[in-house]
Amino acid sequence: MMTVSSLKNFEDKKLFRSCDIFDDIQRSKHVREPFSEYEILDLQDKFLNNGLHYITVCNLDFGRSLINRFLRSLNCYHNNAILTISNPVGDGSTTDLYYELLQGGYINSSTNKDFDEFFIDQFYYDFMWIEACHELVDQSWFSDFFSKMASFKIDQHIPVLVISYCK
Repeated sequence: MMTVSSLKNFEDKKLFRSCDIFDDIQRSKHVREPFSEYEILDLQDKFLNNGLHYITVCNLDFGRSLINRFLRSLNCYHNNAILTISNPVGDGSTTDLYYELLQGGYINSSTNKDFDEFFIDQFYYDFMWIEACHELVDQSWFSDFFSKMASFKIDQHIPVLVISYCK
């Protein structure tokens, strides 16, 4: 899994620069327990306000636990999505976008479907998070996906949380 410090040494920064995710990941706030009142309110704002929001957490399990705790406590989203290439969330309440993209042929090099169709016909989520690990952002299609997401202004309609990991 890619850490924030290893992003600095990432050889192909053009992938990140093309969709402005690299700088935002670098500037993301490291979230860890115990939370202060301010940190809880800040996280709550990230979950409740539309836009791209970035956080850094210590590991995948903590990140997923944090998201699930906030989603359960807020109880205001019904169609959650996660973009990850790690093991998908197993609770059934969150759609695995990577699986959906694979099944739909959007990230298969032989079919080479455009993401326009996906965002127009199949994107109906009200909350999304992206687990921005090295393996995901290194995928050739990720930059296109992120760019299309920005061009369709998905972040203006729903909260999108981008999570990175540190040691």
